[in-house]
Amino acid sequence: MAREIWGNVSLEDGKVHYFAMGELHCWMKYHHEEIWIAHCHNHEVKQKPNSEAPPEEIEWQRWATQNGKGHVNILPVFPDLPLVVNSEYALKISPGTRIQIFCRFPIWVRIRLPETTYTLIEMPTIKLSRTWFGTPTEGELCYFAKTKARRDLSNVDKRPNMVACPIRVVNKSGDELNFEHFCFRVERLSMYRNEEGFWADETQIIYQGEDLNSDVIMTGNLPKGITKKDLVSRPRKEIHKSLATRTFKRFFEDTSLIFGR
Repeated sequence: MAREIWGNVSLEDGKVHYFAMGELHCWMKYHHEEIWIAHCHNHEVKQKPNSEAPPEEIEWQRWATQNGKGHVNILPVFPDLPLVVNSEYALKISPGTRIQIFCRFPIWVRIRLPETTYTLIEMPTIKLSRTWFGTPTEGELCYFAKTKARRDLSNVDKRPNMVACPIRVVNKSGDELNFEHFCFRVERLSMYRNEEGFWADETQIIYQGEDLNSDVIMTGNLPKGITKKDLVSRPRKEIHKSLATRTFKRFFEDTSLIFGR
C-alpha cells in the first residue's frame, strides 16, 4: 500500500519530507522561515530519485508565508485543463443506445497553506502532453489522455494516483456514435475517496448528432459505496448542472502550427 501523503503536514526545520506518487517525486522542507519545495518526474532526471534530497539538476522553489510556519496541506485534484480522451479500443454506440463507461485518469497533487485557498504549487502525478480540441481558429487547449473506457472496474488493478470517472453516454441521434475521441471537462468534477481509491461524480453526455452540441450534465450521482462525506476536493470551476458544448469532434492534429514545434 502506498504511503499516505494526503492531509496536513508539519515540516520540521531543516528536515526533508519526501513523497512519491505515479511518476512524481516531491521534497519539502522548512528552512529559515520559508517553505521549500522541489519536484521532478522520472523522465526528467538521469538517476532514480531518492528520499534524502532532490537530484542536483532539480532546483528548490521557496515561499515566504505570512504566518511564518512550516505547515502545508496536500490534496488530490483534477488536471487544470480539459482532457481530449482517446479510447484505446474504438467503441461504436448505435442510435438510441444508453451505456455507462468508466475512464481513469492521473490526478494532480495540490500543496496549499492549511485552512486557506492559497496554493503554493500543483504537480501532475503523470505528465500529459498538450493538444488542441477544435479547429485552428476555434477551440481550446487540452491535455491528451488515453483510456480503455471500461464497462466495469471490478477486476482492474488499483493505482493510487488514478481517479475513476463514471460517464453515462446517451446517443439521441439517428446515427451511429463513434466513441473514440471526446473532450472531457474534468475541471467541473468533484473528487471523492474511499478504500477503493479516488472517484468522480457522474457525468452524462447526451449526443444529438455530429453537427450539433452535446448536452453535458453533471448529475451529481455518486458511484455505489461513495457518499458526500468522502469528498476530498471540489471542482476547479463553478458547477453548472448542464451545458451544451461540442464534445465529439475531431481535434486539430497539427499541433506544430499552434506550439511552434
